[in-house]
Amino acid sequence: MQKLLNKFVTLPVRDHLVSLVRYPDFRYIWLTGIFSFGGMWIFTVTATWIAVEESGSSRWPGIIAFSSLLPFLLFSALGGFFADRYNRKNVVLVTSIGNTILAVLIAVGAATESLDLWHLAVGAFLAGGLRAVMEPAIQALIPNQVDKKHMLNAITLNALTHHGSRFFGLLIASPLLASGVAISISGFTIVPGGVKTVLILSAVFTAISALSAMFCNTVSYGKITSKIQKSYITKEAKRSLFGINSRVMDILSGINYVVSGMTEGFKYIYTHKIISIFIILVAFHCALVMSFESIMPIFSRETLNATDGSILGYLVMAFGAGSIIGVLLVAGLTSEKHKGWVLLWSGIGSGITPILMALMQDPGLAMVFAGLMGATQASFMAITNVYVLTVCPDRLRGRVSSLYVLHAGGIMAFANLGYGFLADLFNASVIFIITGVIFVVFLMAISTSLPKLRTIYRTGETTV
Repeated sequence: MQKLLNKFVTLPVRDHLVSLVRYPDFRYIWLTGIFSFGGMWIFTVTATWIAVEESGSSRWPGIIAFSSLLPFLLFSALGGFFADRYNRKNVVLVTSIGNTILAVLIAVGAATESLDLWHLAVGAFLAGGLRAVMEPAIQALIPNQVDKKHMLNAITLNALTHHGSRFFGLLIASPLLASGVAISISGFTIVPGGVKTVLILSAVFTAISALSAMFCNTVSYGKITSKIQKSYITKEAKRSLFGINSRVMDILSGINYVVSGMTEGFKYIYTHKIISIFIILVAFHCALVMSFESIMPIFSRETLNATDGSILGYLVMAFGAGSIIGVLLVAGLTSEKHKGWVLLWSGIGSGITPILMALMQDPGLAMVFAGLMGATQASFMAITNVYVLTVCPDRLRGRVSSLYVLHAGGIMAFANLGYGFLADLFNASVIFIITGVIFVVFLMAISTSLPKLRTIYRTGETTV
């Protein structure tokens, strides 16, 4: 019996989680991510449900989703610069502490019943800004924490923190969102239900993420090109020579230094054919099939007849559960050829599964297809991220990671805003179906027109 357990349970689990088992610093950063994003999803689901309940439409959920994702467009490139300029662990720690303070303020506002919808939108924007700066630093840290042979495993496990955290966060939050539900022991209420308690739970998750970041000891810096450094140093020398110490000149030179570093990252991704292909795939994937935060609340209320936020929470939790399965399957890949197959079929599945979910009117069946959505979409994002991070050099990894996040999060911001307004004109199910069909057609078209992409599907290799 013990041999069977080792063969079919212990060893496969160990292989899939090898980076978490073998590398303590990666484990701390992974826990930082899982609790940070878990807190984010608890807040997002709660805030969008409050918005749809108070406003009676999907516009305010769209505005809140837009506010949370817009910072990834505005600040990701700056976060990438920080990740290549400063100790990446410190960037993660500072942003985690900032998010904890913000989550506590929101929880206090909820407890004192002083929160308006615009407060939630502003809070979502500030939290998104901190995560937009944190994310490139986390992604750039990982290759410095694990051996090269475990790079695929570590990067895909990190992807689990983005999507799988929906499961861990909503596993606790969803029951508490149900009307009249609380955690009790022998009839004594330990944790009362309701949105106030759930927002406090979000603050607890973000606090744990900051605590975990403190235990990481990895020291990791990128590198800004010598040309940019030389230009900056020359200007500093000239300023000293002529005695020009104007504050304005200092600010302008600093801005030029930052912009030059970010421009180098933009130039690299748009001139590197392989990376540019993956950036395009991710952009369309996020715009068409992953921007559902703004319409999922109205879908759960109108199509699935939800009377409280628990059904919405369970849908998001199901998506997270599927994400965990999908990401763990990717993490266990050892063959390059299998990576190419996963890229193709997870892309196709990403378009088909939202269509199937939208056709369901039973909450249980909708959750099944939400889980399949999570499995395919998380796998697609994980495998594209693996290709991007393994192709680019370490000195640019922070900025390239940030631009990957910029294209994903920035596009999702505007897509969520648009879908939120469209859902008031059309049924949310119609939006899921149309966008799913468009993505599948796009994927087939770009795969047909790019021989390099077909080669990757067939061999998994980016260098052939």
